[in-house]
Amino acid sequence: MKNTIISTNNNDIIPPSPSMTIKSHLQESIDYFNNLIQKTLLSVQKYKLLDIIGANELNTATQQLEHIYMMLSNNSILLKNKQNINKVKSNLDTIRNDINNIFNNYGTENMRDLLNIVYGDEYITAMDWDCNKYNLIETYVHPINFKVIPWKNDRKNYSDKILEKNKIIEDFIIVEKSNNLDCFDLSRTSNTFQSKVYGIKIAFHNEKEKKTIIVAGLVDEILTSCINNDYLNKLTEEIIKKSPSVNYYEERSFEKYIQSLTLKEFIIYSLDEVLNKYEGYMNQVKLIKQKTISQVVKEFINDDLFGQRKTLIQLLLKSDEHEYQYLSYLLYDLLSNDNNGTIDTTEQTLLFDSLPWKIKSFFKDAMKQTISYTSNLSNFDNSKIPLEQQICLMKSSDNIKEKAMSKLKEVKSKSDDNGSKARTYLEGLLKIPFGIYKEEPILNNVTQIREIFKLIINEINKIDNNFIEQKDIYTNIEIKNFCEIIKNKYINNIGESVINKLITTYTSDKRNELIVNICNINNIIKKNKLKRHKLNHSGKKIEYMKSQIIEFINDIKTNDIIVNDLLNNKNIQNGNIIECVHQAIELIESKWKDINTYMNNVRDILNNAVHGHEKAKSQIERILAQWINGEQTGYSFGFEGPPGVGKTSFAKKGLARCLKDEEDICRPFSFIAIGGQDNGSTLNGHNYTYVGSEWGKFVDILIKNKCMNPIIFIDELDKVSKTEHGKEIIGILTHLIDPTQNDVFQDKYFNGIDLDMSKALFVFSYNDVSAIDKILLDRIHRIKFEHLSLEDKLVITRKHILPEIYKNMGLDNCIEISDDNIIFIIENYTNEPGIRKFKELLFEIIGEINLSCLKSYETTELPIKITNSDIKYKYLKNYHENLIKKIPLKPQVGVINGLWANSMGQGGIIPIEVKFSPNTSLFDLKLTGLQGDVMKESMTVAKTLASSLVETDKLSQLIKSFEITKMQGIHIHCPEGSVPKDGPSAGTAITTAIYSLLTGRKINNTIAITGEINLQGNISAIGGLDLKILGGLKGGVKEFIFPKENEKDYKDFVEKYTDKNMLENIKFHIVEHISQVLNIILED
Repeated sequence: MKNTIISTNNNDIIPPSPSMTIKSHLQESIDYFNNLIQKTLLSVQKYKLLDIIGANELNTATQQLEHIYMMLSNNSILLKNKQNINKVKSNLDTIRNDINNIFNNYGTENMRDLLNIVYGDEYITAMDWDCNKYNLIETYVHPINFKVIPWKNDRKNYSDKILEKNKIIEDFIIVEKSNNLDCFDLSRTSNTFQSKVYGIKIAFHNEKEKKTIIVAGLVDEILTSCINNDYLNKLTEEIIKKSPSVNYYEERSFEKYIQSLTLKEFIIYSLDEVLNKYEGYMNQVKLIKQKTISQVVKEFINDDLFGQRKTLIQLLLKSDEHEYQYLSYLLYDLLSNDNNGTIDTTEQTLLFDSLPWKIKSFFKDAMKQTISYTSNLSNFDNSKIPLEQQICLMKSSDNIKEKAMSKLKEVKSKSDDNGSKARTYLEGLLKIPFGIYKEEPILNNVTQIREIFKLIINEINKIDNNFIEQKDIYTNIEIKNFCEIIKNKYINNIGESVINKLITTYTSDKRNELIVNICNINNIIKKNKLKRHKLNHSGKKIEYMKSQIIEFINDIKTNDIIVNDLLNNKNIQNGNIIECVHQAIELIESKWKDINTYMNNVRDILNNAVHGHEKAKSQIERILAQWINGEQTGYSFGFEGPPGVGKTSFAKKGLARCLKDEEDICRPFSFIAIGGQDNGSTLNGHNYTYVGSEWGKFVDILIKNKCMNPIIFIDELDKVSKTEHGKEIIGILTHLIDPTQNDVFQDKYFNGIDLDMSKALFVFSYNDVSAIDKILLDRIHRIKFEHLSLEDKLVITRKHILPEIYKNMGLDNCIEISDDNIIFIIENYTNEPGIRKFKELLFEIIGEINLSCLKSYETTELPIKITNSDIKYKYLKNYHENLIKKIPLKPQVGVINGLWANSMGQGGIIPIEVKFSPNTSLFDLKLTGLQGDVMKESMTVAKTLASSLVETDKLSQLIKSFEITKMQGIHIHCPEGSVPKDGPSAGTAITTAIYSLLTGRKINNTIAITGEINLQGNISAIGGLDLKILGGLKGGVKEFIFPKENEKDYKDFVEKYTDKNMLENIKFHIVEHISQVLNIILED
């Protein structure tokens, strides 16, 4: 009887084939059920281990499955009798319902098995869904339970409706609004950790039966990169296309996020949902960064394990940034057992095991780097090495070690409290890096070249003793010249020298030696199978034997093997000397090229550090060249110049970066702000016996930098207090940089301990050289930094300032500031030698533009162009424009344009006004305008000289008029009245002004003058000529008069500004005597 089985519920688990009998089909169903029971037994045991079900549930499920298995065994026996087929059929329907109930409560191993039991096999084959997604679910999702929900009404198609999966979604909403195979996260509704991590809910709709089953399952943890699935591949490609390119860290975080996505997240979320989740993660990380460590720790501890896992994942996505690395490791470490921090707790193990594979690798890297970072901070726990051994290992003199041992005895003889001071002393002493110096490889190149050259000379002298005279030190010039001679001439002659050496050695005058030599040669002929006759010696004369030997040597002189054999027989140095010498010369040339490259790079490094200051850069190059070619002694530089011109940047970004070791690490750089200091103990420590005493700043720098030759930058030297305490500081610095005594510098705290500071590089920075102690200044190599010209400021603005401000404001390529704008700001709103104030103004202008853009909703045309009118009336409206002192409008009697300059790199016109004033004494001077003592003396000299130049008749007329008017005093005024003035350089101008007053002759208003004068009328040199000329040009001066002694300064100025249009139609007069001045400046 061959009929197909008609199931009671019309849903066959295993569709029968047409040729299958009822009996065989039923047996196949029994076998299928048996297999399901076995897989389900294994799955429920696994779910118990994962805490998905409890022990009671496991027992119940096992008993029920065992009972079903027994029922299936009984039905197999019944089936042997054909009369029991209908009964077996009925029993299998019951068993199917029982299995359905077990799956409903405890799940099973495979999703397809569950769907077969609930809907039948036809459901899967008939459904029109994404087969690739279903294959993922069937293969990697394991059901833990399900529920069946009948439809209340006909379901509508909600395929276009997006459910917000980041919220809790009720089952009835899933039934009504979800699509087939829509997946949802169990982490929002489940209580167990494993189901939160791996659990999902999947909707399976059955249009035919008007019901939906919602299956809860666990997704396998498998690398998605190892799965070849079109659904997965397509979604991954779409996500990668959305990678942000804002900056490196954002891009790296997104890349890590993609790598860390689990199969569960790919199954649940769409493209937009994946991107939204990433954005949410990044926002959470930003919030964490804004919280204090205590807040983060408190929230982490109070969170459940799944929440802690989520926090760690968020932090590890940013693990390229050290702050997040350390924080993630810290939070994970909080879960450890306080009693035993070396063994992971259950929570730690559970959490770590649940992390995605890529996140685990990120976490391991974070742990390694954090441990490495903390180890570097703490370096090494020196307490593990006994103090006695640490003292013995010190690279210092025995005297220092004896003092250390003495302190160690004091530490051991006292209690912990009483010995703490001695311990602090000893620990500090052990930290001082005695004998440790940072060495830049390039500085040792010349030494290495000399050693190599000595080896070359030694090798050559083995062949020719008279080639080069041996001595201890060869200069670089000698080495270069000799190498050239050796390479081009001597190497070719060395071969001949070797052959001559062989002939001389083998042709001895003694017969016995000649016979031995011939025997050796014959052995060589035999050994090398040379095609020639052996040499004869029996009964032969000495001269004949010699001629045979010479002939043989000349024949084989091109055969290196034979020549070497002959040399070795006589213990003559190997003939490969040519190759050795050649290689050594190549090595020398390579090291010279390294030096050449380095010296060329030095200028590039200095140019990148600061613009201009060519003289300062040349001086640094000369010092570095000295260190390379000569001794590497310490040095004391004095960076002298006005503020804001780049002295500190030149030291930190220029000089320090020129000195790099083989690991490309700069020489350690330390900064001391000494301006206003009035306590020398800050520098060289307090006496050890004082309470609360500590070592000084210089020892602190040595300990911090772990070497005895750092770069120490001492700023504002001219601002040191002028009190007795300030003099103490000057004395300390004087001894510190004195090369005759700084190898035994002592800190008061470590009294008796000599510190070798002779290799350290000291850099002093100051503005006013006149304010520095002359003895200290004599020990400093002064490097003068000039004020920045307008052209220098333009270059610096374009190259450094604007890019920095644009970057800070986030306005790259958005604003256009022309050179005309920059010049307008510099000339009208700043009056400084450097660019500090100018930089502040630019920052304010661009900051105001940035603020306006943020406040406005309107679109803005790019680039934003700035006009001078905008600067004046909009951005800098609260600032006053500079009032530049201008020349008088017309020639006047007793009014002359003097010139001034100061140590801050500024200069300009100083009007000098002279008039008669009421006075009882003839030509008595009345001086106003805050004039200094030196300036007052110049005016006295000027009065005497000017009155002597006036003709006697004219002077007599004046005296008679004074008797009537009593206006016989001379009032000299130098505005502005509130600005102090001093110096002798106005002497010539004052003399001219007084002479103009006495003679009534007008002074040309377009001429400015400077120069010191004596009673003979001779004009002598002054300082700051370039600054005075530049300031005079701003004031409208057309002609300048200055002393002949300043002619070199004038030529330097013209050379610097020869390409500028500023000197067109400007006249310069060089004078030596007051008579020349009067002829030029006075009008008839």
